[in-house]
Amino acid sequence: MGQSVKIHIQRIGVMVAIMFSALMAHAESIYDIADFYTVNKPESGTKAIGKYDKTIEVEYLLTPTRLNTGKYIVEVKKIGDNLYQIRDKNYQFRGRDICIETRFCHEWTSFSEEVVLIVDSNYGYTKGKLIFD
Repeated sequence: MGQSVKIHIQRIGVMVAIMFSALMAHAESIYDIADFYTVNKPESGTKAIGKYDKTIEVEYLLTPTRLNTGKYIVEVKKIGDNLYQIRDKNYQFRGRDICIETRFCHEWTSFSEEVVLIVDSNYGYTKGKLIFD
């Protein structure tokens, strides 16, 4: 085999290795948390009056709540624009149904993947992070 053929094979091998590593790289998606809520599911047919005197059927009632600071592994389900309900498998939140409001998070999920929830504070503009792997 000629020297130039060996060089071309080496270059192709390097290019394939670079492309493979790029495909295997997995970036995290990190979003700020705006607020925490306790989720209550009202009886079917519950209604509320929204802006401009519009009557709407209520699916979830969200009440502001506080969480202990820390890092948690949880499953989340998107229930609204920038709203994610937490499934607390390990009862880290004492059996409460918790919802978090994010900033500019558009991840679609339905309790099928684990995410990292970091609670830094219960006050301020940003209260923590939600990290999708």
